[in-house]
Amino acid sequence: LVRAAAPMTTRRDVLQRAGAAALGGFGARPARAASAARGRVVVIGGGYGGATAARYLRAWSAGPIEVVLVERDSAFVSCPMSNLVIGGHGDIATLTYGYDALRREGVRVIHDVATQVDTERRVVTLQRGAPIAYERLVLSPGVDFIWDALPSFADEAVRRRYLHAWQAGEQTTALRRQTESMRPGGVFAIAIPLAPFRCPPAPYERACQVASMLARRNPGAKVLILDANDDVLSKKELFKRAWSELYPGIVEYRPNCTLVDVDAAT
Repeated sequence: LVRAAAPMTTRRDVLQRAGAAALGGFGARPARAASAARGRVVVIGGGYGGATAARYLRAWSAGPIEVVLVERDSAFVSCPMSNLVIGGHGDIATLTYGYDALRREGVRVIHDVATQVDTERRVVTLQRGAPIAYERLVLSPGVDFIWDALPSFADEAVRRRYLHAWQAGEQTTALRRQTESMRPGGVFAIAIPLAPFRCPPAPYERACQVASMLARRNPGAKVLILDANDDVLSKKELFKRAWSELYPGIVEYRPNCTLVDVDAAT
C-alpha cells in the first residue's frame, strides 16, 4: 500500500495514509468485477500483516465493504518473543491468538488454503471451500524457507529432525524440549544467513536465550554461532557484552562462516 514514508513520518501516519489510499481506490471499479464481489476485499494470510490489514480495512470503511480473511490455521502464534519460550522464560500459550476478535469486528474469517488467484475474473480458489470473488485483493501469505539451499534438507525427515522454529508454534516447544534434553557438554549450533533477513536481532537473541537455559541446566554445554556476516548485525555491543559477562565460556561466536550443508547422520 505504501512504497516509502517521508522522513519524520510516524507509524500512525503511515497506517492512516495507507488506509486512505486503499479505501479511496474503491471509487473506480472495473466493469469485469463480478457483481457478487462488489465492495469485497479478500485478504489471504492471517499473520501480523493480513490480520492488521483486514482489521483496519473493516474499521476504516465508510461504506458497505465486506472484508474476508482466508487463513489456514485456527490460531496465530507470534514469532516475536518466542525465543523466550525456547529459553524457558515464556509460555507458548501467551503468544497464541485466535480470530474471534476479528470476527467480532465484522471480518469474515475462513479457515482454508488459497490455491489459486484468477486476476482476470478476480476469483480466489480455495482448497476445500467454494471460490470467492473479490474486488480488491491483499496478499499477505508470509514467507517460507528456501530448502534447496542446503541439499540435505531436501529430505523432509531431516527437516523434522533439525528444527528452525522461526515459524512459531509446535516447533518452538519441540526445540525447547530438544535443548532441555541435550547431553552434558553438548553443542547447540545456530547458523545465521547473510543479510538481509527478517528481524536481524532474532538469531542473536535466540543464542542468548539458549545460553541462559544451558547456564542453568547444562553449564558445560556450548552455543556455537556460525554467522555468514562479518560481524553481529544488530546491537553488537549489547550482545557481545551479554555473551562475555552473562554466559562466559558458553557462547562461541564465529563470523564469516556460511553454512552450506548438514551431515544429518553425524
